[in-house]
Formats: sequence, structure tokens, C-alpha cells
Amino acid sequence: MSYKINTLIASDKDVAQYEKRLSICLQPNGFSFSLTDLFDELLAIGEVQCELDAPMPQLLADIKGALSEAGIHTFGLKEAELVTISRQFVWVPQHLYDESKQRTYLDVLCKVTTGYGIFADHNETVKAYLVFSADNNAVSAFKIAVPGIKIRCQHSKLANGTAAEISDLKSLMLVNLRGKESDFAVFCNKKLQISNTYDCNNIDETVYFALSITKQLHLEDTRLTVAVCGDVDRDKYALFREYFPSMALYNGRLLTLTVPEMQHIHTYRHALILS
Repeated sequence: MSYKINTLIASDKDVAQYEKRLSICLQPNGFSFSLTDLFDELLAIGEVQCELDAPMPQLLADIKGALSEAGIHTFGLKEAELVTISRQFVWVPQHLYDESKQRTYLDVLCKVTTGYGIFADHNETVKAYLVFSADNNAVSAFKIAVPGIKIRCQHSKLANGTAAEISDLKSLMLVNLRGKESDFAVFCNKKLQISNTYDCNNIDETVYFALSITKQLHLEDTRLTVAVCGDVDRDKYALFREYFPSMALYNGRLLTLTVPEMQHIHTYRHALILS
């Protein structure tokens, strides 16, 4: 067994029964996952350590083994999604999108990394397709392990209906902190204004980019809320508060947490699989 489940919290309900929503997010050292029911109750959440660049048979065995150990069956799911982390992406309005030209869309901006495939994530909120690259080995393994799984991108997950609705009253900047990179999504009047990833070696650089975006979009004198998620701690949050009075933690969807241990989960750290 080459995988290790670092964290697993599950309810005593049958997490393997039908009509469930499984969300998986790739991490640098493995993947995280959540399972919810039709009533938005969180049934299971976990983090798995494994080698995503391992040979296909080993990676496939790790994925199946970890989900089985968590009591999650991969058949009968109402919805399953794999959230990949990509820096090679482009938004294409849905009325201009042509599936046969996916590589052309990306070639305009970058050269697709060797070993990476090209995928498209339709986003109903933005009325556009997000064309992006993702590691073929990891994606293929999850597609085999979880039949029918939908391939998503972190930028499409941040551009969601909840964020758009909030921006109808005030501008909203979502910041997803993760290691030495930070993802930004800015909504104004229900419209996505910016969707990008920046190299941020520390929290000071992340705040700098947030301030730069604020100036670029002329949001200095408007009602702006900054919501952060991902690798957030007290000090990082406090630094943001020095520059942005209206702050919040972004937790994804409003979920019911009935298991006592789940009440202590920092859901903002798992926003991508809880959105």
C-alpha cells in the first residue's frame, strides 16, 4: 500500500449509497475529497497522500484503495468531479466555443506542457468554457477509478453562482492561497472581471497583487469584500485586514455539518471541494 490517508472524518450514514456528490481535488502530494448528499449534508471529508506521478497501475490502486478504505463506492454517484490545478487556461465565450479548436485556444497563450492533456470546463455562471491543461496520468487514473467523473479547473470552481450573487450588492474578490501561488477571481455586478494565478512567494506578495487588482479595476472607492480560502492562517488573515476592511473566509457552499468532529473543520481550507 503506497497511499496514506492523513485525515478522514465520516458520518455514520452509509456514505456508499446512491445519490451522492463526490468532489476530489488534486494536491501537490496527493488529493483531498468530500462526499455530500442531496440535502447538502457533508458525509465525509479526507486527505490522501500518494504519488500522482506514479505509474498508472500503482496510482489507480492507490485511488481505489483510499476511496474503499473511506467507505466510498464509485458507482451510483449522482455527480463526481475532479478539480485540477492549472496555470495554462483561457476563457472562451460559449457562443464562440468550438471543441475541435481547444488546442488552438491554448496555443495562443502558451505551449502545453509535455504529458499534459487539454480539457474544457463549461461554466454556466460565466456562460463560457474554461479550456485548460492538466496532467494526463493523474486525470486518466481518476477517470478509470471513478467512471463518469467530470474534469474541472480551480478557476471555474471559484467563478460560481454564489460569488456572482454576492457581487450584485458589492464587488467581491476571491483569493485562494496555496503554497507559492495564489488564485484570484473578481466579480463586479455579477460579472467575472479577473480570473488568474500569480506567483506569490509569501503573503506580502499576495496582498500586493490584491491591491494591484483593486487599483486596476478602480475598486478603491467602491464596496469591496475580499474573501480568502485555502492555506489561510491567523497572521495571513490579519495582514489582509490591514488593507481591506471588509474581509471574510470563503467556505464554498453552505453545508450541514452534523458529525461533532466536522464542526471543527476549517472548511475554508477545502473550499474547492465544498463549492
